[in-house]
Amino acid sequence: MRERILLASALAAIVAVNLAVAVTGAGCSSGPGSCVAGSLCDCAGGTDCYQGCADGDGCDLLCRNMVHCGGVCGDGCSLECHDVNDCSAACGDGCDISCHNTVSCGAFCGANCRYDCHDVDRCGVRAGPGSVITCTSVTTCVVECLGSCEVHCNATNPCDVTCAGGAAPVSCANGALGCGAC
Repeated sequence: MRERILLASALAAIVAVNLAVAVTGAGCSSGPGSCVAGSLCDCAGGTDCYQGCADGDGCDLLCRNMVHCGGVCGDGCSLECHDVNDCSAACGDGCDISCHNTVSCGAFCGANCRYDCHDVDRCGVRAGPGSVITCTSVTTCVVECLGSCEVHCNATNPCDVTCAGGAAPVSCANGALGCGAC
């Protein structure tokens, strides 16, 4: 329980810092907040990069080969992080987030989010209803579902899933853990 509280606190702090940096003007190589819908916005090399979506929705964000990286976006966005120490994301509904080959990944995402975390030490996500979360080859995976969701944990210990209202997750026929119906 203590580990879950610490991870949730760390996740909240990472996302809060990224939101503050995104709002105050740090961005990818093409300029602060300049990521536009439909175009790839790529952060690579260096120490820190925090991307924002100037159009609000529909951005395609990539973070790679850095120390700290993250993105903030509205609905229908994609974010991929790899080969960074810490990656964070905050996005609205219908987002696709992939985080791999990092030390830690954290995300807040809305409804119908797809979150894939693999080959990472720590993953944490708070996801809206209808979301599908997958943790593979992860030391610690902590998931909070804010509605119905499906969580797939493969080679993960522990896999800690919390459902809305404190309900316990159910085991699904496909091997996933579910909040709400499988």
